[in-house]
Amino acid sequence: MKTNFKKVNYPKYKGLYDEDIKARMETAPENIDIETMRAFLYGYTFTKEYVNGKIPDELSMDYWEERNLEIDFEDPNFEDCEIPDVSKYIRTFNNIDSLLEDVDDSPYFDVSSQEKLLLETIDSTGDGKTPETALCVIDVHQEYEYIQRVVRLSVLQLVKQSVKNGIDCLELEDYDGRVEKVYFDISRRIEVGYLNQ
Repeated sequence: MKTNFKKVNYPKYKGLYDEDIKARMETAPENIDIETMRAFLYGYTFTKEYVNGKIPDELSMDYWEERNLEIDFEDPNFEDCEIPDVSKYIRTFNNIDSLLEDVDDSPYFDVSSQEKLLLETIDSTGDGKTPETALCVIDVHQEYEYIQRVVRLSVLQLVKQSVKNGIDCLELEDYDGRVEKVYFDISRRIEVGYLNQ
């Protein structure tokens, strides 16, 4: 797993939110590098909309998942659609390393290019194993989107959530009663506030 992370220096991204990235995410997300995506994601936190608690669809992994799962039942080729085999995405939850890594080269479940880009951007900020290496997200909802794509939630239960100094700690328990902690940096969301209007 990656160990050289680049924590987010928010002032560096002030004014770098670029609306044009939305269209690029739609048409060619594989051509967006991580630093450009960091500017888009973390630069958004300097907008009035963010201060008012709004997150654009393009910054939501759930939005891209739903877009990519839309099925047109009226499409004459619908019957030719294959149902993907998801068995390779089932993980075991033994420790934080298995929680945040997969047995193959991809640490994520079957995700779209857009979701992968968002995940890689968040991963560039830390590994979630300690408060010092917390994963930087711009909203609490992004924590759950991240966990859902990195861990099979159906085998885990959230047993405790606590926030201290802008670090949100999620304690997750597996079927065997083992509890692991994952840390997220939500300091910018706290600094800006949720509904400062």
